[in-house]
Amino acid sequence: MLTLTNGGMDDTEDVTGDSQRDEVGVRPLTSSELALLDALLRHDFHGVHELRVQAHQVCASPGCTCGCGSLDLQVPDTVPRSPACSPVPVEGTVVGADGEPIGGLLLFVDGGRLSGLEVYSLDDDPLPMPHPDRVRWQTAA
Repeated sequence: MLTLTNGGMDDTEDVTGDSQRDEVGVRPLTSSELALLDALLRHDFHGVHELRVQAHQVCASPGCTCGCGSLDLQVPDTVPRSPACSPVPVEGTVVGADGEPIGGLLLFVDGGRLSGLEVYSLDDDPLPMPHPDRVRWQTAA
């Protein structure tokens, strides 16, 4: 089982120790974002092993300006490339307090590297990055 941690650091400290944090807007993932990525990468699919390795060094920046929680992901060039297709074949359904679907979550790979974690709403209101307990995972057909 993969468990991603930020080494006991708070949500604003660098997970990687890498110079990526010096780039404008690039930051380590929060503990909640790490938990979402961990939950998604617990599923087995072609190329997941390399993505799990990458997840230990991933940083993020805002992926959209609409107010949603989507993230652009960056990993160092030195990590192994994944043969996974994009989006990966595991999707998240975001559910509201009543258990009804209100949005979704997709993980994108570009050039064999983690590139984006997209959260989308089923209505017109932007959806923030959900808490992991609000996501139901399923393998795409």
